[in-house]
Amino acid sequence: MLWVLLPAYNEAANIPPLLEGLKATLASWPGGAPPCTVVVVDDGSTDDTATAARSVDGLEVVVLIHDPNQGLGAAMRTGITHVLDHGVDDDLLIALDADNTHPTSLMPGMVAKADGGAQLVIASRFQPGAEIHGLDTFRILVSQAASWLLRVMFPGARDYTCGYRCYRVALLRWGQDHYGDEFMNQTGFAIMVDILLKLRRRARPIEEVPLILRYDLKQGASKMKVAQTAITTLRLLARRFVGNPRGP
Repeated sequence: MLWVLLPAYNEAANIPPLLEGLKATLASWPGGAPPCTVVVVDDGSTDDTATAARSVDGLEVVVLIHDPNQGLGAAMRTGITHVLDHGVDDDLLIALDADNTHPTSLMPGMVAKADGGAQLVIASRFQPGAEIHGLDTFRILVSQAASWLLRVMFPGARDYTCGYRCYRVALLRWGQDHYGDEFMNQTGFAIMVDILLKLRRRARPIEEVPLILRYDLKQGASKMKVAQTAITTLRLLARRFVGNPRGP
């Protein structure tokens, strides 16, 4: 079974076109799509995100609601925990942004790599064929610098910060069993880096597919505070590299 996880905060305008794209992807899936459940974690939105997530017919959608907003880390914990509670080890979980910047058309290729034996597949901005649309030069340069630093410190993947990934549920269950409450203990965007740091050795080899990033389709301002996220991530890397590989 395929689980699609969408952590969402004020994405009422972006979730319907994303889910319509997912419907189209499932309908055209080579050889037929696997059974699919979408898990939307509405992280304390002040708009109609939850209603919008339920507005697209033809998909099985579970909406989990946080009140108030708790951040991306908490949304990922809630969504992954739901899948671990209801899924089986052979299932796949694809997590992606709910702002319609990550094309669902990449999913068949990601699942094909997982079916070929990969425990973790990343939609990467740093693979041949990747494209970035609608993102300013400063953020592109920050992403490139972060990729270089992470590859030097923690070899094993090229794109550590993109949240568009396909996980074998068994791998996530191993992470939960191995690290316990410390598996998903970051509060913000740093959780995406930390999950990969904790799973990368268990998941090797990690496969990547080229990402087509479509920020030009996103409605509304980005919720990532670039400077704050960069500082938080650098602190995390220092702790993981020279300190406790598990802890806060």
